[in-house]
Amino acid sequence: MKKELVNEFSWSVSRAQLFRQCRRAYYYNYYGSWGGWKPDAPEPVRKMYILKNLKNLALWGGSIVHDTVRDALLYFQNGASEFPTVEQLQARARQTLRNGWTEAVSRQWEKTPKATNLFELYYGNGKTLPAEQTSRLKEVVYDALDNFRHSAVLKEILAVPMNDWLTVDKLTSFQVDGTKVWCALDFAWRDTDGNIQIIDWKTGGEHSENLRQQLGCYGLYAMETWKVGAEQIKPSGVFLNDGGRRSHYSVEATLLFNVKEQILQSIQNMRGCLKDKDNNVAEEEDFPFADTPDNCLTCPFREICPAVGKD
Repeated sequence: MKKELVNEFSWSVSRAQLFRQCRRAYYYNYYGSWGGWKPDAPEPVRKMYILKNLKNLALWGGSIVHDTVRDALLYFQNGASEFPTVEQLQARARQTLRNGWTEAVSRQWEKTPKATNLFELYYGNGKTLPAEQTSRLKEVVYDALDNFRHSAVLKEILAVPMNDWLTVDKLTSFQVDGTKVWCALDFAWRDTDGNIQIIDWKTGGEHSENLRQQLGCYGLYAMETWKVGAEQIKPSGVFLNDGGRRSHYSVEATLLFNVKEQILQSIQNMRGCLKDKDNNVAEEEDFPFADTPDNCLTCPFREICPAVGKD
């Protein structure tokens, strides 16, 4: 008999960001929508789960780039004689774009909520988007893959012995004072000096503060998993829509200490809103709306949120 999934409390960078942005959206995403994948889920729960899986065009494009890069690296890791060409990478992404568009327009997400569901389409006419938007999306995806294939960091990765590859975009977790912390390092390897090189592919701009926290979280994971010191952790952001530019970040013991303290404070704040902390039970009224009207316009939950449209 398949074990029933339990909504256990955990932490991640994205979860913390949503909590800071709007606690009501955080509730919808992590509590109200729980169980919405079940065929017999109550309609409000099902609706929240459908909205939780909405992606805007930028996020969708970024996920396609990440998935294409991950699959290419895994393909090579599994014994391919040659790494995919730019044309092959772009062809794979083109098919994903077509399939996703078909899913969104035909509303396959009504039966399978995790099927592609696009924010701009859902809150638009549900049938089409301006050609300049879809053309721009394809351009961004194709350019990112072109830059990835010709990047210096890929050349460096392909020169690394396969035994020194450590992880390829695999969701995993570690513990911070008894709380599960989720992370997914896009790529990591051990270099000839014994350092752990960590890569985070980016399709947007460089937001140093957010990236530093994310890479600091990866640093804590690396220390626990690969038993290295802070000075041996070498994280970078690689900006695929900026020519594949690599931005190095230093990891000092002070940064890791501060990131751990930020995680613990965030956990305390999240748990402080729970009705039952031991069983991770939340009540909607304990998660207030954020006073950020601009964010409401781009929030996937605006259809159900009582704050939207209020004076």
